[in-house]
Amino acid sequence: MSAADKTKKIRLLPRAPGDTTPLDPNVAEAIRKAGMDPSKFSAAPYEEGETDAAVAALGKPGAHLEHTFLFPSLNGAFSAMEKLLDEDIGARISKAQDGWLVSFDGPADPATGDPAAHQRFAGVATALGAQDRGFTRMSVNVNRTVVKKGLFS
Repeated sequence: MSAADKTKKIRLLPRAPGDTTPLDPNVAEAIRKAGMDPSKFSAAPYEEGETDAAVAALGKPGAHLEHTFLFPSLNGAFSAMEKLLDEDIGARISKAQDGWLVSFDGPADPATGDPAAHQRFAGVATALGAQDRGFTRMSVNVNRTVVKKGLFS
């Protein structure tokens, strides 16, 4: 992250006793809109690399397929995750009214096509008693702005 990016991304911290540093008016207004007292907070920029883990959790840039299945039992959901997860495949699990909903997220492969890629997941999940909820194609874009001063001056 460049120095220009760090100055744009801040975190709120409890104000230390005796700290009277004024907040940026825009930040103070946002804190008020959130229903909090701006006088109780100070702002600090993120440290170098501090947000890398959060951005990495969003996934790698590019085309993705999300394969979703409803499992009747938690055991079946975990069994499918154990069989399908690897370095390129991630998963989310949540409790649904009638079972456990698992979404597997992996890169799209234009060589095989979306339906063929989904069949690999569907074969494992349906063998464990899951109901196939289909797949979704997603595009993940990560934009990073870097400002270099003095290039044209």
